[in-house]
Amino acid sequence: MIRPVLAVAVLLIAGCSDPASDVTKEKPAPVANVPSLQAVKVIRNHDAAQVARGRVLYEANCMQCHGEQAQGAVNWQKRDAQGKFPPPPLNGTGHTWHHPTKILKYTINNGTGRIGGNMPAFAGKLTDVEVEDILEFVKVKWPAPLYEAWLRNEQRSLNPVAK
Repeated sequence: MIRPVLAVAVLLIAGCSDPASDVTKEKPAPVANVPSLQAVKVIRNHDAAQVARGRVLYEANCMQCHGEQAQGAVNWQKRDAQGKFPPPPLNGTGHTWHHPTKILKYTINNGTGRIGGNMPAFAGKLTDVEVEDILEFVKVKWPAPLYEAWLRNEQRSLNPVAK
């Protein structure tokens, strides 16, 4: 079971590190480059307490590498001198929003060493609830069109038969 998840994570992250990606590190992707949006606008009901807990956890565990504003490292799409990818932005200007929650959790828990990154594994350091709190804090940072595209992808990942 873990191996298929790892394979999916590697394929998704590898595909996202393409410099020709439709999302740049400078600004969020224009709405035109986001998968087509449904006519119904998504109402974002983020739990304020969860977001606040996520902020504290982000500051303690993630900010050192991903930045105070979740902006990621400069040149995050290019390998560093050690051949590793620097921390990507988490604020919607990177590829995080392309991934379903289960892949984001897997990445946080297992790190990115196996797929060419520097991120350590947080399994055993963060609980599942703490990881979910951090992810909720990160998702609040995504502009509405990206969040809506992520939500559609999330729903498809939970129900792959639905279109």
